[in-house]
Amino acid sequence: MYIYLDESYNLKDRGKKQFISINGFMALDIAKIRKRWKQARKPFAGKKRIHSNDKYFNSLRQKAIEIIKTHPVYLITAFQEIQKIPFHKDKKYFIKNKLNFEKIYTDLCKQLLFSLKLNEYKRIVITVDNRKNKASLLGKNKFREEIFQGLKTAYPYLRIEKPRLIPSSSDILLELADFASNTFYRDYLDNEKGILSELRIKIIQIKNPLK
Repeated sequence: MYIYLDESYNLKDRGKKQFISINGFMALDIAKIRKRWKQARKPFAGKKRIHSNDKYFNSLRQKAIEIIKTHPVYLITAFQEIQKIPFHKDKKYFIKNKLNFEKIYTDLCKQLLFSLKLNEYKRIVITVDNRKNKASLLGKNKFREEIFQGLKTAYPYLRIEKPRLIPSSSDILLELADFASNTFYRDYLDNEKGILSELRIKIIQIKNPLK
């Protein structure tokens, strides 16, 4: 099973829902998906960085959704509302009363992966977009190790590789994950459910799993 993940969050606009989410897709056979996405993005390649937030790529967004619709792909998402993060005595999700983004991100990612029933598969390959926040190399290695060890404990008989943390330019399927993530972001922020309503049978979703 191949899993591609990206993040989306709102921590600044206090007039809207504040949240952190991890989103993407999973698929057993990515060769056909890669081939079709490569063809879809071809008219846009080399002009500017492909990113779902850019209105220039609105037509490409539709092609991304069509690929997800017509291939054996599951959209996956974990959403955590900031106001529902527990503030216990140990304060593991806070540092000096500020959000510990790295810890929240890591635990949210683990909760998402644990919800996917990965024991049905023989091999797991996880690719994560090199995140927008500027985590140190040490922090990124810690994240990879925590995810890897958590999965090995939960699924001791699976062949699991350490997650790849790479920029989207290193694997074009991370662009597809970015479009999926942005679709969830619009829903979480503004309740835009149009596309997601059409894809609901292909969505694996958990909300507010941090306890």
